[in-house]
Amino acid sequence: MSLRPALQLERISKAFGPQWVLREVSLTVRPGEIVALMGPNGAGKSTLLRVVATLLRPTSGWVRIGDFSWPPDGARIRAQVTLLGHQPWLYPDLNAAENLRFYQRLYGWPEELGAVDAALRRMGLAERARDPVRRFSRGMLQRLALARAFLSPAPVLLLDEPFAGLDVLGLEEAREAIRELVAQGRAVVVALHDPAAADFAHRVVVLVGGRLVAEGSPTDFLEKTLQELYQARMDRRPISAAERPLRPSEGNFLSTRGMLSDGIRGISMAPAEVEGIRSAFPMRLQRHGLRAFQALLWKDLRIEGRARETLTPLLTLAGLSLFLFGAAFELRPDLARSFVPVFFWMLLLFASSLGVGRMMASEIDRGTWEGLLMVPGDRSVLFAGKAIVHSLLLGLVTLLSLAAAGIFFNLSLWDPAILLLLALGVIGLSGVTTLLAAIAMATRARELLLPILLFPVAAPLVIAGIQGTRAILEADPAGESIWLQILLAYDLLLCAVAWIVFEEVASS
Repeated sequence: MSLRPALQLERISKAFGPQWVLREVSLTVRPGEIVALMGPNGAGKSTLLRVVATLLRPTSGWVRIGDFSWPPDGARIRAQVTLLGHQPWLYPDLNAAENLRFYQRLYGWPEELGAVDAALRRMGLAERARDPVRRFSRGMLQRLALARAFLSPAPVLLLDEPFAGLDVLGLEEAREAIRELVAQGRAVVVALHDPAAADFAHRVVVLVGGRLVAEGSPTDFLEKTLQELYQARMDRRPISAAERPLRPSEGNFLSTRGMLSDGIRGISMAPAEVEGIRSAFPMRLQRHGLRAFQALLWKDLRIEGRARETLTPLLTLAGLSLFLFGAAFELRPDLARSFVPVFFWMLLLFASSLGVGRMMASEIDRGTWEGLLMVPGDRSVLFAGKAIVHSLLLGLVTLLSLAAAGIFFNLSLWDPAILLLLALGVIGLSGVTTLLAAIAMATRARELLLPILLFPVAAPLVIAGIQGTRAILEADPAGESIWLQILLAYDLLLCAVAWIVFEEVASS
């Protein structure tokens, strides 16, 4: 078997503002090796896995898998990594099989006949395949997340506390499942707290204060040993930037060179097969963009069709707003042509902020946004999929509002020119709100920040919509043409900007 590294980390550092969470962490993991990453709370274990998975951009240093490096090539790295984080990345309104199928299509994994059923059966969930995930216990959610790893052909698996919530039987099944994946030639890095759970690893590396301070075999790091090591390192003076991480040959800790060769001996996978896992990804990456886009549409529309957690509030907002406005003002036809377009477009602006913001925030609430960001290739496919779903929902609100305007104000807005104007407005509002919601999602005050960002940016679109609607109602062809052109230019500019910047917006 080839001992070419499956994963290399070279002097990875990560800072959040003035606080350094990781400092020059270097690590090599080979095919068929399990590396247990241990350390006290706040040591940087989860941050390190998120950097490797491209969910965080390192402040310095790089990650290398095969022939690709991160930064800059996050799209290729994501195609060769599977991450199981603290959150299971599952949608409560989809059943177990639907959740697995969604990620299978989103990530472009092979859809072999019976693969989903086999993964569920392997984790003891075959009888619950058609049950909504909202009925699952914490341990069952963790099993389902591990079943997702069985569908992945990625050569590198990153597991962050994969045994959380599992009972004794589930723990042993999960450990055996990980061994099976490693026997296929995968490299596994698993973050753990309990040293007793690390006995299945070939090697243990210890992070304290963001630095790799020790490594060795699992027997070198019993609970008392780890406690003493954590305390000794945390009681030291602040680490200077010039201090280097402890290497295996330094101090009293074992070198793992001999242990590594012993640990991976017996894996039957040929070198050509291991390299084949890597080489298959670039070609698959080029083909799966449309498939990922379709998966996003299918998932969002299916969830909305079952839960209606966004559409119902939007339709209620539109109906009540139009009813109250119509009951409060008895507008003459000439006044209606002036005031109704203002009210109508402002209603669309608020509906866009409410609906898109809620749908995007729900991804954070369920912990699934990170799962979407792990899509291989250009993350702009996320923008396209989300924006189209938001356009469809906002389009339904628009149709209801058009019908209500005729009832309450005796004003027909079904003119083809107005419908074209509204279509351009819906596309623009959905696109800009989706982009700004992705920016706001990285903050704690996202629901407050979104309107603050949205209203100034969307102001030109709303003004153009109001003036264009008035021009059409007042039979002003010249004004109609100008405002239609402005709306079209806004949409084209938005699409171009979003396609360029969304990757950066989605990366921390």
